[in-house]
Amino acid sequence: MRYTRHELKQDKFAASAAEAVHEVVEHRSGIVKIVAAVMVLALLGGGIFWYMTSRDEQATNALGQALVTYNAAVVPPGTPNTGGMTTFNSDQERLIASKKAFYAVSDQYGWTGSGQYARYLAGLTEKELGNFKVAEDQLRALSNTRRKELASLAKYALASVYRDESREPDAINLLQTLIDKPSVTVPKANAQLALADIYVSQHQPDKAKVLYDQLSKDNPKNVIGQIAKAHLDDLK
Repeated sequence: MRYTRHELKQDKFAASAAEAVHEVVEHRSGIVKIVAAVMVLALLGGGIFWYMTSRDEQATNALGQALVTYNAAVVPPGTPNTGGMTTFNSDQERLIASKKAFYAVSDQYGWTGSGQYARYLAGLTEKELGNFKVAEDQLRALSNTRRKELASLAKYALASVYRDESREPDAINLLQTLIDKPSVTVPKANAQLALADIYVSQHQPDKAKVLYDQLSKDNPKNVIGQIAKAHLDDLK
C-alpha cells in the first residue's frame, strides 16, 4: 500500500504525539514532583514577600512610637498632663526611656532598615547619657553596615564620641574618610566643618583656616558657607 505525502506527515505527527504521551506517562511522578516544587516555591516566595513587607511596616510604626518618646516634652514635676501626651520631668528620664524604646525596636526588627536606624538612635542616646563606651560599640558596628547612608551617619556620630573620649586623632581619621567618600546623609561640607572645629580645639588654626576658606568658596550662597566665613573671620 502506498501512502500520500499528507498521510505520511499525519502518521509521523501521530507517532511523535504518541511518543510524547508515553514519555509523560513514563515519567509522570517526576513531572508531578517538578510542578509541585514550582508551586511551593511560588507560594513560599509570595509568603516571604508578604512577611517581609509586614515586618517592615511594623518596624516603621514601632520606630515612630520610639521617636515620640525621644521628642517628648520635658516639664516640671507636678505639671498636669491634660492632653494625654507623653512627657517627662527631666532630660535624663526622657533619654533613658528613649534608649529602652530604641533598643526594643532594634532587638525585634534588627534586620530591617527601621531596626538598624533604631540602633543608631540608641547609640546617640547612650552618648547623650554619657555612656561613651557603649555608644562607641553600637555606632562602630553600624559604621560597617551595607546601608551606606546609615553607615555614614554612624561614622559621623562616632567621630563625636571619639572627641568626647579625648581621642581626637581617631575622630580626625574618621572625618577624613567621610570627606573622601561623602554621602547624602553626611555631605562633604558637614564633615569638613566638624574637622575644622577639631583643629580649632587642638590649637591648629592654620589647618582650620584652609578648611573654612575652601568651604566659603564652595558654598558662597548657603548656610554652610556663611558659617565657614564667620569662623574664618574669627581666626583672623
